[in-house]
Amino acid sequence: MTDLSETEHKAKLDEFISQDLIRVGLKAASRDEAVCELAALLQKHGYVKESYAQAALDREKEFPTGLPTMDVQVAIPHTDVEHCLKPGMAVGVLAQPVEFTEMATLDRFVQAEIIFLLSITVPEDQVKWLARLVDLFQTPGVLLQLKDSPDARACRQLLLEKLRKEEP
Repeated sequence: MTDLSETEHKAKLDEFISQDLIRVGLKAASRDEAVCELAALLQKHGYVKESYAQAALDREKEFPTGLPTMDVQVAIPHTDVEHCLKPGMAVGVLAQPVEFTEMATLDRFVQAEIIFLLSITVPEDQVKWLARLVDLFQTPGVLLQLKDSPDARACRQLLLEKLRKEEP
């Protein structure tokens, strides 16, 4: 990311966080349903292959992504780059929480209220984006603000504003 000019980087971030990939008030009865809904958005808009949803669900069983963050719990499901066509992130602000297994465990659970579903095409970028999101989650109040977003536009604007602030 450091090789891009400021204008190029802004454009990349704008495409990475598309309003078309954000659902506020997403209704899902389970983790799998939520992941599939968001994966369908990514696929519809050309970010991922048809194989993405199942691959993300399979990975989630072995490498859980639920995070017991302050105020609002989240999950960051993702999968291998072979299922991704271009970088992006679908965001689901759930109407009701769904259970995810806590990251680095197989026996603790979180009630995720926001899901960040990543499509990453370069393996090294996956670690960078996970770190950026974890940093974002530690910003006081930001997850509550995202949860309380009235619509996709407001959610996107908040994400762009906060992620731009933390850039080097």
